[in-house]
Amino acid sequence: MLDIAIVGGGVAGAYCAYRLANTRRVALFEASDRIGGRLWSVPLKSRAGPAEIGGMYFRSNQYNVRSLIEHLALPWEPVEFTRAGQFVRGTSFPDADFASPTLPFNLLPSERKSGPAALLVHTLEQVVPGCTDLWPINRTDGRSAQATFQNLRAVRHNGRLLHEHSLWNVLADVISTEAHALLAATLGAALLFRNINAFDGVWGLLHELGDGRGLRLKDGYQQLPIELVRRAEEEGVDVKPQHRLRGIERHGEGFALTFEVAGRAEVVRHARHVILAMPQRALQLVQFDSALFNDSGAFASMRDGVVAPMRSCKVFLAYEKAWWPEERGDAAHVSARYTDLPMQQCYYFGRNAPDAAALLMAAYADDVSALFWAQFADRSDRFASAAVDPCDSEAMRVSDALVTSLRRQLGKMHGGDIAPAPDGALYFDWGRDPYGGAWHAWAPHVESWKIRPRMRQPNPRLDLFICGEAYSQRNGWVEGAINSAERTLERLGLSRPSWISDPDFQFETDDEGVADVNGNSPNVQRTVTRHGAAA
Repeated sequence: MLDIAIVGGGVAGAYCAYRLANTRRVALFEASDRIGGRLWSVPLKSRAGPAEIGGMYFRSNQYNVRSLIEHLALPWEPVEFTRAGQFVRGTSFPDADFASPTLPFNLLPSERKSGPAALLVHTLEQVVPGCTDLWPINRTDGRSAQATFQNLRAVRHNGRLLHEHSLWNVLADVISTEAHALLAATLGAALLFRNINAFDGVWGLLHELGDGRGLRLKDGYQQLPIELVRRAEEEGVDVKPQHRLRGIERHGEGFALTFEVAGRAEVVRHARHVILAMPQRALQLVQFDSALFNDSGAFASMRDGVVAPMRSCKVFLAYEKAWWPEERGDAAHVSARYTDLPMQQCYYFGRNAPDAAALLMAAYADDVSALFWAQFADRSDRFASAAVDPCDSEAMRVSDALVTSLRRQLGKMHGGDIAPAPDGALYFDWGRDPYGGAWHAWAPHVESWKIRPRMRQPNPRLDLFICGEAYSQRNGWVEGAINSAERTLERLGLSRPSWISDPDFQFETDDEGVADVNGNSPNVQRTVTRHGAAA
């Protein structure tokens, strides 16, 4: 009999496996042949990489993930990030031109600010006056996550509480259409300004401004879940790759899980506790026995309706030598340009030497721009890539048509006809199954602080738990996945470990209850023994 079955080898599942190692008999099941989920660091033959197909950075003020990385002794470094400007509406302009009347946007006088961050501050102040003097932007005494959270919950727009709106609807009332288009085109992710929950959207944008500078793992962000699982295996956790969960049902005092393994069904019975560390789409692909819930329809509605997947894709181009002006002899330096072309964002990665191989994240697209690149996905004219190891996933292969289209857009942005042909290319669309999206956002009309505790344990009488980035407060960040997993482990009786060091954030701010000195809420189920608080 398994004491605990963890399904999902992304960072949340890997974290749970590490924390639960040595408790009893624990197994980690992963659908693919790799550990990492939406953290995927692909090495390139040119050594210009790794190419971060998924998450790239964490932030200096995301204390829990930073402390965990330091606890694991994974080498990290700060990222020196600069904005190289933007190419929007056929015009190249630096941040300094945001206040200029020559800007190709018909902004109101009050919207002509010193750059995109200043315009974002102005916008947030129109939605919630005084919010940019709150935590986390202002971290002086007297300000906290809880105080900001309660403040935002009381805000009304047109007589209705903030969470009852989409952020796009609210922004349409407080800034011009031109300012909204400018924000979406110059701050990276257009979906941050679309039909997401206005309460959680404002909360997330405050963190974008207040989470500090960027940091990265030197060997790639995927090393975090890989190291967690490596240590878990050393402590006896059984790791089972290529086990895709197809169904789960009650079995005696526990659960039976049906996996697809090499095209056949394999049933694991007698799992006393189950943790599903899976994104929304992966959960939708699982057949849940209706007996698992008091109301299976209500669970399905909550699973499917409270968050929405945010589709995003990336295209990397590798070169023997850089041809672009945004280059530095510092591997920790990254500069970026933003555009309303379908490529949307372009990141130029620094190099240790002028003649070293060079790497572009030549497209980082979301929303409708991600759909633009998806039309090239099924082309048979595969681009011959000398930079990519043959063992890498076929799903990353790029068509000649995609590369040619991207080269033309790069040429426009850099004032030429077409950019040089690369030596290698990678493309991945996170909208494909079983991911559904690169990240998730809370839907309008949802009181996310009430839903998060319910999603952690949909039936309070059964030890079936759900955790991960999708239903966390910090969607889109590893910090959210770690916080969600830690709160789930709290329900299994584990005390707060040493690396949970953020005194303000307190895991996830919601209606779970007040934590005691060990980080456990009063209704903790003491179901796991022989655990160590510091793991």
